[in-house]
Amino acid sequence: MTTTVGDSAPDLEPGLETDFDDAPSEWAPAATRTIFTGWTLLIGGAVGLLASFMLTLEYLHSLTDPDAALLCDLNVFVTCQPAMGSSAAAVLGFPNIILGLVCFTVAVVSGVLVVARVKLPNWYFVGLQVGLIGAAVLVTYLQWYSAFELRALCIWCMTIWAATIPSVALTTIGNLAQGRLGRGGMRAGQALGSWAWVIVVIWYLAVVGLVLAGMWETIRLSMI
Repeated sequence: MTTTVGDSAPDLEPGLETDFDDAPSEWAPAATRTIFTGWTLLIGGAVGLLASFMLTLEYLHSLTDPDAALLCDLNVFVTCQPAMGSSAAAVLGFPNIILGLVCFTVAVVSGVLVVARVKLPNWYFVGLQVGLIGAAVLVTYLQWYSAFELRALCIWCMTIWAATIPSVALTTIGNLAQGRLGRGGMRAGQALGSWAWVIVVIWYLAVVGLVLAGMWETIRLSMI
């Protein structure tokens, strides 16, 4: 008796059947595959962690010597001191750099585990997704604050933004496609997978537009 491919595939719980089956098949977009999610978390987390570490050193340097010239103070537009001294530097009541060090460490460890093909429970990815959404909200607020309130950009903060955006976008697509956020999102995840990098680029362009909108007058006046 012969069986079809569809008959032979077991019906498993969401988040289990595709965890390390990089096949749903060869045609599947790279962004929908678990191993791609792992590398995204590992690389994005490593870049963000490095930037958070450098920002921590600059912060400690400014505390010990308030008049010191910091490495991130490049010009009137790119300088981290205004951000460090603002209320936005401690959104949750403690320095954002602590949050960055902890969260990017979690991202790196998660990436290493996934790349090493360690089986992680579905709730872990759900918790990770909640954290990523929180990160997206926080960096968006800081982008707005930098552009419209401070009218100055911090180079280490921008590096963190650059690492956070693809980490959030690509990991979310992977989680949707793999059914970790419910079977209802799998089709959307597979569809978005083909446009993953387009989404990242559009997000980057939106941030550039936000910054220009907030700082345009300051830039214009500096050129007079």
